[in-house]
Amino acid sequence: MRSPVALLAALALAGLAAWPAAAHVRIFSYDPANDVTRRVAGALTFEFDQKMVFVRVLRIRATEGEATADLKPAGDGVLGHGGLSGVIGNKARERDLYEVRPDAEGADLIRAFCPSSRRVWLAFGRIEEERDLRVQVIGDSPGGGPPRLCETLDFSFHGEWKLPAGQSVRIQDVKTPHFPY
Repeated sequence: MRSPVALLAALALAGLAAWPAAAHVRIFSYDPANDVTRRVAGALTFEFDQKMVFVRVLRIRATEGEATADLKPAGDGVLGHGGLSGVIGNKARERDLYEVRPDAEGADLIRAFCPSSRRVWLAFGRIEEERDLRVQVIGDSPGGGPPRLCETLDFSFHGEWKLPAGQSVRIQDVKTPHFPY
């Protein structure tokens, strides 16, 4: 017969093993922290799955507008020789790479982020509540050359959109108020 301590330990381990499978959708809004970010992107909202160990960004939305784009995780190899380090350097902390999907309003965001590019990737720093965020915008070269850094966007954390417990809300279904109120 197992001891009560061994039984509790086994239950705790089983609970931890199940945790990573469950994702928790969170939505954070950010304000531009400088003039470049204000001009290129404005305020943005990011929807992401947060698991126990990692975060996966799902989509971005212009907080004060109608543009929304889905993001697709991208491997370092899509940027060619040198990968992400070759474009933004070894010391940059932004290492989570996503491609902006060009369907729907994604094409509009691609043009805004890197005007002469057809494809755009976003390299994210760590997304955490109450922390500012840096995003490196990388675009393909119009003449077919290697991808290039288009902009470095700096955001100040604005707040989290709290979702009802146990319910899923698609950010596309949320109506953004038109400014001014």
